[in-house]
Amino acid sequence: MKYIWNQVDSLNLSEYFKLKMMVILSAAVLAAAGLCVWSLVQLWALDHWSWMIVFTGYPAFLAVVLVIIYSFNHSFHDGSYKG
Repeated sequence: MKYIWNQVDSLNLSEYFKLKMMVILSAAVLAAAGLCVWSLVQLWALDHWSWMIVFTGYPAFLAVVLVIIYSFNHSFHDGSYKG
C-alpha cells in the first residue's frame, strides 16, 4: 500500500482526487484478491455465485476503511495547506 500511495502522491493532481484514486485502486486490488480466493474455494465448497459477492465485497469495503485510516496519518501534499 505504501508503494501505491507514493506513486499516486507523485502525480500532479489535487489532494482530493488523489484520495479518491487511492480508494478506487485499493478497493479494486483487494476485490481482485478476494475473487482469486473465491475461485480457489469454489473448487471444493461454496460454489454458489452469491459467495463471490461476499469474497469480493468485504475486502473492497475493508480497503475503503483502511485508506481512510491510513490517510489520517499520511496525507497527500499538494501545497494548498499554508499552516
